[in-house]
Amino acid sequence: MAYSRLRFGALPLLMLFALPLLAALFFMLADVTSRAGWHGLWQHPQLWGGLALSLGTAAAATLIAFFLGVLIGASVFERGLLARLSRSVAAMLAVPHLAFAIGLSFLVMPSGLLARLLAPLMGWASPPGWITTHDPYGVALTIALACKETGFVLFNVLAALSRPETALAFRQQKAVAQSLGHGSLSIWLRLFVPQLWPSLRWPVAITFIYAATVVDMALVLGPTQPPTLALVAWSDLNSASVGDNARGTAAATLLALAAALVLALARLALHLMRQNLHSWITRGPSQRALPSWLGLAKWRGLEVIFVAVVLCLIILSLAPLWPFPDLLPLQWNGAAWGEAFDHASPLWLSLALALATSLSALVLLLLWFEGVDELHDKLMLALSMVALALPALLLALGQYKLLLRLDLTGTVAGLYMVHLMPVVAYMFIVLRGPYRDYDARFASAAAALGRGRWQHLSRIKWPLLKAPLASSLAVGFAVSFGQYVPAQLAAAGRLTTLPMESVTLSAGANRPLTAAFALLLMLPPLLAFLAAGLAGRNRWRAA
Repeated sequence: MAYSRLRFGALPLLMLFALPLLAALFFMLADVTSRAGWHGLWQHPQLWGGLALSLGTAAAATLIAFFLGVLIGASVFERGLLARLSRSVAAMLAVPHLAFAIGLSFLVMPSGLLARLLAPLMGWASPPGWITTHDPYGVALTIALACKETGFVLFNVLAALSRPETALAFRQQKAVAQSLGHGSLSIWLRLFVPQLWPSLRWPVAITFIYAATVVDMALVLGPTQPPTLALVAWSDLNSASVGDNARGTAAATLLALAAALVLALARLALHLMRQNLHSWITRGPSQRALPSWLGLAKWRGLEVIFVAVVLCLIILSLAPLWPFPDLLPLQWNGAAWGEAFDHASPLWLSLALALATSLSALVLLLLWFEGVDELHDKLMLALSMVALALPALLLALGQYKLLLRLDLTGTVAGLYMVHLMPVVAYMFIVLRGPYRDYDARFASAAAALGRGRWQHLSRIKWPLLKAPLASSLAVGFAVSFGQYVPAQLAAAGRLTTLPMESVTLSAGANRPLTAAFALLLMLPPLLAFLAAGLAGRNRWRAA
């Protein structure tokens, strides 16, 4: 009985997620041993500069995102604003990385909105000689990554602080520490951050790996001479030459190994510092207070950046003629939107894939949670972390090799497979905690009243869990909608999704059309998170 229950619940998820993931890992590992590829990589003139840029921009963006996330989380916790901030964080997470990068490029470029605002003060009649996008040090890419990843880190900080047991424990510890003479800054640095760190280790590691291997944002904002090593690998992987493909595989592997080495060294450094940290934590009290206004000011600054990015995209999408230094366009029309909807097949394909993968992932996960004991969640959690922690370049390469063997490249089925993998991984991590924490006494009460399992699920359990179910669907939809690297390889030039079209347009001169596509890339995930928020509201609120 237990075996059949396990098989019923686990088989669909194992067949559609675990086995393709393991097969992709196998093909990925089998493809990284080409001597010619490694020899070509060592001779590549952009190797070491690209590697330094990839690791440097990723490290800077991750550190900024971590410190901003903790500072903002501490400020809102002190002021009791966790619930209010959570809605803003959800909106920030809903904005795809690529859409944000395109909007930020229009904001900071020499003829962008920021320069137009400064033009009257600086006396500029023509665009300044700024190098703000594709700058040689990757500053623009670092800023974009830090802005986006702060939301991700903050989401995990708020998730930890929102747990009732954590919030209660922190308030009790704060009262004790204050009675011993510690100020709020000392309490956070010495007590709360060390306790939050175990919940933040994996999000911080995933942030660093993503930033080091990002392709779409680097194509829009990153340096070009040399480019990041991720772009070197991406260029070779998209080449028609087999030798270049092998070199691209070697470059992606080297970048993954280098990122893993940096994380290992960081963990070793923290371990070696533990004794010093312990002596510092137990040192005498400090009366310094945490400037909670500073964290809230940082958050307002991030909100202003996101609003400015969206505003810039809206203006550009309606501005066929916008000469510098005019603050507003000379002409307004919706020609770019008309052209976008005339060529909307990438949008419909991305929408179909996002809906299909998020809904099917939810069904697969419900089968798992209802048919498999919680003890087996460790397997799925490990596979999900592998799917998210591995660089997208390497995993996408393994998926592409798998699709070649299955003759699914350039097909909708192939695109569905590569979109489903990250969607399942993210949704499992989001949904596992709330679903497994469900009070089993409700099931016992339903059974005592003569109600069957289906009635319990449809009328009690799932309505009570509608908020996390809706949130996980929104996360899955947004993850699928923004996929670029695996989709580009799997499509093999025969199909085009919205992220692919947006990257192509970002390299061209048609700014209104690029802005329109970036907004189209941004709007469906935002609507998905808004719908999740509305669907998750409690019907039994007090009047």
